[in-house]
Amino acid sequence: MKYALTFLLCLFGLFSCAQHFKLNQLESLIGQPVSSVTDSLVQHRWEVRPELSGKQGHQLYKTFSFGNHASEQGKALSWFRIQADNEITNQLYYQVSGAEAYQLILEEIKQTGAEKKDIQEIEAQQISTYYISTDYIFQTIVGNDSYTIMVMPNQ
Repeated sequence: MKYALTFLLCLFGLFSCAQHFKLNQLESLIGQPVSSVTDSLVQHRWEVRPELSGKQGHQLYKTFSFGNHASEQGKALSWFRIQADNEITNQLYYQVSGAEAYQLILEEIKQTGAEKKDIQEIEAQQISTYYISTDYIFQTIVGNDSYTIMVMPNQ
């Protein structure tokens, strides 16, 4: 009985946090084949959104959504988009489910020692801020109830 309860709690924890990523998990997706990233996301209950995905030549982008808001069934809890050249992921956008999840990743970015650039862009009621580390470039995009993190390699 004790093991069954432990198993159920672990299973619940896994599925309730499936849409939350830590910064190192996001970084680990860069340089991976699109098929591997897709398989991993789908395994954790993310849905491929073909209507928001596309391919042109050697470049592609693939969009995923996770869950539905309780009040708006047509609105996803989180969004994820990967961009790739020659089937290798080289950029990703992760729209988190709220300000708290955004703050956690922002703190992780700051803890890497990434340098915050003085340039901030304000466009379409969104503020973009850039952080540069040795290995990655991060962009945070904040709008009305929208919190997005972009990760790409610093080449």
